[in-house]
Amino acid sequence: MLAFEYEALDSRGKAKSGVISASNEREARERLKANALFATALSPASQKKAARKKALFSQHEVIGGRDLALITRQLATMLSAGSTVEEALGAIASQAEKPAPRRVLTRVRSSVMEGRRLSQAMADEAGSFDNLYRAMVAAGEASGDLARVLENVAEHREKSQETRSKVQSALIYPIVLAVVAVCVVTALMIFVVPKVVSQFESFGSDLPLLTQIVVGVSDFLVAYGVWLFGGLGLAVFAFISALRLPTFRFSVHSVLLKTPVIGRLVRAVNAARFARALGTLVAGGSPVLESLMAARETVRNDRMRRALDGAITQIREGMGTSAALKQAGEFPAMLAYMVAAGEKSGQLPHMLHRVADYLDAEFDGFTKTALSLLEPLIVIFMGGIVGAIVLSIMLPILKLNSLVLS
Repeated sequence: MLAFEYEALDSRGKAKSGVISASNEREARERLKANALFATALSPASQKKAARKKALFSQHEVIGGRDLALITRQLATMLSAGSTVEEALGAIASQAEKPAPRRVLTRVRSSVMEGRRLSQAMADEAGSFDNLYRAMVAAGEASGDLARVLENVAEHREKSQETRSKVQSALIYPIVLAVVAVCVVTALMIFVVPKVVSQFESFGSDLPLLTQIVVGVSDFLVAYGVWLFGGLGLAVFAFISALRLPTFRFSVHSVLLKTPVIGRLVRAVNAARFARALGTLVAGGSPVLESLMAARETVRNDRMRRALDGAITQIREGMGTSAALKQAGEFPAMLAYMVAAGEKSGQLPHMLHRVADYLDAEFDGFTKTALSLLEPLIVIFMGGIVGAIVLSIMLPILKLNSLVLS
């Protein structure tokens, strides 16, 4: 009997690790599966110790999202052309422009040349290849069609990167616009308004109500502005720190899902990632239950993840996948409908990719609509504030002119 160290996901998707005894790797995986554990990394104990030594030198070297999508596409293309895994990894590493991907791929290639499977070698570089990625690669190795599965993985990564880029690009302009506007208004209130209004107060005339309000806000910012912005910064830091607490994070994620427009966007993005990952795993030959547990890693919203955990438990007890997802109640109805159609037609991977495309298109539509409304609203709101400041300065001037003329 040999000792194998493993990393696995249980029925709720929680990470587990330990040591198991078996005659060979296949038997070790079967024993883990009998214990309701889905292995994401499995290797003899001696190799695991060597991997830990490698990790000491590679913990700060990771492959970024864009680079990983490109590398996966290159690897799939070379394997489809008949290259071995070692040859493909060596060629891609030699062509890599950035040093971190080159060194990571070189270490993975060395592990593969030592006799380890590609998914096992990638487990030593967990910072670059997450659990879902390794699970997809393992499914491809098990099915004997690694090239096709890697093509699906590449498409999944490219779609995920595209979605992430869309979210970032959609938020950049409104955020920059709002920050610049707030800075301009703050500068006006602190440096301009007090000097201008002080000239009018020397005449001893009562200031208009709007001017008094603006002056009051200006005096407050001058006296307590540093404390105000410091408090806001502290509040943001406290909020981000509190998000690490599971209970608080679950509450925040629940509120997000209940917010009218944002909730639908969050559901669409998470469901699209989940559907695409699940379709890729199932297409690669991984069992549906194991695919669900691995695809769970793509769901970032805790409330949706908890609902998915309940669905996985019901599926394990014999309920159909579509019925369990529908009963979970946190995923778009279209997902459960397309899963049901895929189960009936025997084309579950195809239907999952179709619903992922549909949800991505829905997200794009919502993003364009939100931006078309958000940008002019910011301009109008901040323009109104600047207009109020200008008007508060002009009113005393007009009042002084009327006094002089009278």
